[in-house]
Amino acid sequence: MNPPAENSTFPDSAVTPPKSSALQMLYWRSEILQVMYWLRGEGFGDIVDAPMIERFLGVDAANGVSYLNRLVDEGYLTADGTFYALSDFGLKQGAREFAESFNDLTKPAHGECSDDCWCHASVDEADACMAHRVEHNHAMDAKHMNASGEHPNGGHGHDL
Repeated sequence: MNPPAENSTFPDSAVTPPKSSALQMLYWRSEILQVMYWLRGEGFGDIVDAPMIERFLGVDAANGVSYLNRLVDEGYLTADGTFYALSDFGLKQGAREFAESFNDLTKPAHGECSDDCWCHASVDEADACMAHRVEHNHAMDAKHMNASGEHPNGGHGHDL
């Protein structure tokens, strides 16, 4: 199968895809897996077609079919007529691609943990740290409530 033309148009794309066909394939694989993973996670469905890829990613539908078919050949997707779904392998890779793309947004903010905390290296650890901080803050709030169940400082969780 031939890859889509290098001079493909990508309307309204915020990021300009690479020029070489090899890098274009890596770029679009990542983008397609991420959008399919996101659509699934948001409850919009487990299947896509070329017009949906065109709508979400701005790649021409005809070129999108080429990328989708290539992802089927590589085992990332399964196909049923004109519809595509993530394979088990594609789902795992889509989750990884999605997590890597939003890695900086899912890490704790500066000062929330020490520099050597594992939360800076792993999304799972960041989630665990956040859960621990929430639990700790609730425990501190409960400790500071008065006998009537209210905070003595007028309803704020912590002294100002």
